[in-house]
Amino acid sequence: MGTNELLEKILADGRAKAAAIGEERDVAVAETQKRSAAAVEVIESDNAERTRRDCDAIIERARSQARLLRRNAVLAARWQVLDRAVERAQEKVLKDPGYAGSIARLVKQHGRPESVASLSEADTRLFGPHLGVKLGQPAAIAGGVIIRTGKEELNFSLSEALSGLRDDHTRDLSQILFGAE
Repeated sequence: MGTNELLEKILADGRAKAAAIGEERDVAVAETQKRSAAAVEVIESDNAERTRRDCDAIIERARSQARLLRRNAVLAARWQVLDRAVERAQEKVLKDPGYAGSIARLVKQHGRPESVASLSEADTRLFGPHLGVKLGQPAAIAGGVIIRTGKEELNFSLSEALSGLRDDHTRDLSQILFGAE
């Protein structure tokens, strides 16, 4: 066997070895691509499920927050209506022709000779001097009377009475104004 033949045989063996290595490489690359594709699919699937759960949770929190804001807005509006009803009742009481007589009866019933009665500024001007009791400084009230005897104070102010009525009858007022729920 000559040098050329030997060289040819070495080259052929090298080519065969290179072809075998190329085939091994192609198989390894294909397997790696398969594993990578499977891993990507698993990651995408997990990520899609996690994203779906996160989106559902965010949407539910947003809906819950919206329901809470709506409920608070409705409650605030209802309290405004109730407050306005109390204000209108107060206006009607102050315009009632028997209002001054009612105040005089309260002072007569609960006042003592040493008592001091405080009326609103308007009531003090209108009928305060005719009550027959010592008057204190006008009180910061819309109407009614505050009677002080020593350290004891009886508060018959309209706002106090109407607020108490509103608080005691909120459920009934709500059903009347807003219907049954």
